[in-house]
Amino acid sequence: MRGKSPAMSPPEGDLYERLKGYEGRVAVAGGAGKDPVNPPMIRHWCEAMGDTNPAYQGPGAVAPPTMLQAWTLGGLSGHGPADSGEEADSGQRVDSKQDGRDGPDGQDGRDGPDGGRSAAWQQLLGLLDGAGYTSVVATDCEQEYRRPLRPGDRITFDTVIESVSERKRTKLGTGHFITTRMDVRVAGGEPVGTHRFRILKYAPGNRRPRDGSPRDGSPRDGSPGVGSPGVGSPGDGIPGVGSPRVGGSEASTAGTSGERGARRPRPVVNRDNAGFWDGVAERRLLIQRCTACGRLRFPWLPGCNDCGSDAWDTVEAGGTGSVYSYVVMHHPPFPAFDPPYAVGLIELAEGVRIVAGVTGVPPDEVRIGMPVELEFTSFEEDLTLPVFRVVTAPGMKGNSENTRESRTGDEFPPLEIPITRTLIVSGAVASRDFQDVHHDAESARRKGSPDIFMNILTTNGLVGRYVTDCLGERAELRKVAIRLGVPNYPGDTMVLRGTVVSVTDATPEPPVTRPGLPGPGQEPGPVAVKCRTAQVRIVGTNTLGHHVTGLVTVALPTTETAADKGAEAGGGAGAGAGAGRLVPGVGGGGGR
Repeated sequence: MRGKSPAMSPPEGDLYERLKGYEGRVAVAGGAGKDPVNPPMIRHWCEAMGDTNPAYQGPGAVAPPTMLQAWTLGGLSGHGPADSGEEADSGQRVDSKQDGRDGPDGQDGRDGPDGGRSAAWQQLLGLLDGAGYTSVVATDCEQEYRRPLRPGDRITFDTVIESVSERKRTKLGTGHFITTRMDVRVAGGEPVGTHRFRILKYAPGNRRPRDGSPRDGSPRDGSPGVGSPGVGSPGDGIPGVGSPRVGGSEASTAGTSGERGARRPRPVVNRDNAGFWDGVAERRLLIQRCTACGRLRFPWLPGCNDCGSDAWDTVEAGGTGSVYSYVVMHHPPFPAFDPPYAVGLIELAEGVRIVAGVTGVPPDEVRIGMPVELEFTSFEEDLTLPVFRVVTAPGMKGNSENTRESRTGDEFPPLEIPITRTLIVSGAVASRDFQDVHHDAESARRKGSPDIFMNILTTNGLVGRYVTDCLGERAELRKVAIRLGVPNYPGDTMVLRGTVVSVTDATPEPPVTRPGLPGPGQEPGPVAVKCRTAQVRIVGTNTLGHHVTGLVTVALPTTETAADKGAEAGGGAGAGAGAGRLVPGVGGGGGR
């Protein structure tokens, strides 16, 4: 047994007071990236993520914003004294231990959160280890971006211990959440981004912490289970209602193989309605028609209510209709769904009505009379259901040279990503994360995981790629905040979905800039670009449930920019562009 004996361990109240004393203390001071921002690392990252955004290629390329932490990590050999700002051994990555204490994404039981470890960071982890909280898991990643990183930029960073939570009982076990904040700068001290990272130091559910708290890992103090979705996806479900509720964590693999989500209730199929469900299986919505009097009826019945005839055939619904009535479900909760979600009584163009889930806008924005169109959604391998999507602006269909128009309620087309071993390993290497649970199956199994699993930085990169693919190459990520759920294992498929939850005319801070078009006697240089700001809710699911939930903030350039005005004054290209449409930033690539 490592650490103190149970008799020597501090009571939980005393322990928490000591832990709180580390808030605000430095975890890494004067850290420096091992390499300047460089095209090969950018290329490797984009190849691993499948990101073909032209802004990351060729002359004037910038780095994908979600690479922010990758530039600070020490890689396989760790940071040297010149990189870490600490003593000579401060940045050395500790060899992978076989006691289950090392966690994902560079967060092993002894290394600091971003490379060079301070004495305060080691002492904090030592206190938790001594109290029996020896396992670690990454749960949240939040990155804010102030300006793009360009090849040649040299990164410096400092990390502070921002908060330590009270003891929480989670699905993995009892422990304390630690949040660190890393401020990233370039030479000269210019701030370029902030990276918040949250880990849980815990005693697995089958091990009693040395402070005497219960083994039971279920949350009983109001805290969420580790990896429980932080942001729900409105209308992912029944006849499309709600999203599956699944607990667990990306690194629940450190102590468990993950928890399967509750199954949705299955429809009762009998001889009177079997034809309807056969049609649904073929993605067709069939309405009964009495062959004696021609009356359409729904739901399906053995006979006609008008004439009493039992003779019938079917017609296929055209798929259009409107919301006749609706309800937003908040309570009681049901294990297979995440409230709130909207259930509508939909009046079809054919005149009959059907109850189904309403998607396409947040539940509180559903209104009577809204036009809707039919879709079929597969929730589980053997369950496909009809849902009705509110008709909004044209959908977004992938990367383009333009920033696509976006409105509140727009839903992105889903992106299916096969989770291969190649993706998991290449993503970990591209993000400079050499934790063995992301590339060595035997090591992963020794530590309680059935296989290797995707690291949080790869998930973050895939989310960033998805959003810019859907909004266009000129859309600029300003913030990506994600929470992990169940793991991504090899052989599975992750499906990313996005919903625009807000679009405002607020100008982001700092402003987006593009290469300028100078007027007479002016020097070329960056100019501010007028933007709108959008927030996109992201949900990524696999066969185990939610892998990732999050919220992404994006700057969307418009045509009415300072560059336009400068070009117009100087008679240059771009004069006279109409305001309001979302189009490429002025000046071509590289200003992203």
